Amino acid sequence: RAHLVHYRYNDLGSVDAALAANPGDVAAIMVSPFRHDVFHDQEMPAPGFLPGLRERADRLGAVLVLDDVRAGFRLHLGGSGEHVGVQPDLACYSKALGNGHAIAACLGREALREAATRVFFTGSFWTSGVAMAAATACLEELASSGAIARMAQVGSALRAGIEQQAAAHRLEIRYSGPPAIPFMTFVADEGSFERSRVFAAACAARGVYLHPHHNWFISAALSDADVVRVLEVTGEAFAEVLRGSAG
Repeated sequence: RAHLVHYRYNDLGSVDAALAANPGDVAAIMVSPFRHDVFHDQEMPAPGFLPGLRERADRLGAVLVLDDVRAGFRLHLGGSGEHVGVQPDLACYSKALGNGHAIAACLGREALREAATRVFFTGSFWTSGVAMAAATACLEELASSGAIARMAQVGSALRAGIEQQAAAHRLEIRYSGPPAIPFMTFVADEGSFERSRVFAAACAARGVYLHPHHNWFISAALSDADVVRVLEVTGEAFAEVLRGSAG
């Protein structure tokens, strides 16, 4: 971590300041397809931000690295770079790649292949065929089943329903991120997550898991009946939050 210099997402001025403070010493610019820090509302890339990073990396001869571990293959079959409109030099994937199996991958441009061969790295379970087979099957299923469009459809339906419920209960919420990877917070919490915890606990007690501090992941396996059931539960959870606030 001593070699990392941080900048603010969607702030090219802070990127330029970080680059200027380290002249001739920047190997790569790392970025996620959208900001998804735990304990924070999510933030989609502003127009020009990701292209601005691409331009700066090219100008400096640095590598643009897309951290697509969390979002990869949930937004676009070609990776989230295709969804947000940026072409990275390296992209890192995991999570959805193996649909629960332990696997990660780093994809890169052909021009970087020779340099990659000079780096020694290994892992205890890299020769396991199970995770490889799972990833292959998962990618084939994503490509053939319309799963990515389904995740977006389900996520949009849940967002519409949850926002309507919050308004009906006169509870102000912030609902952020793409439909397939959403997050919700209560404005009145102002960082305490007190209402989020009550809401999540009420949902969990009814069989629906929604994390109070971390973004949610929409599954393509959810049926229309599942969506109806989730919204029944979230409606009851909002009522519990309202009762707790009144008390």
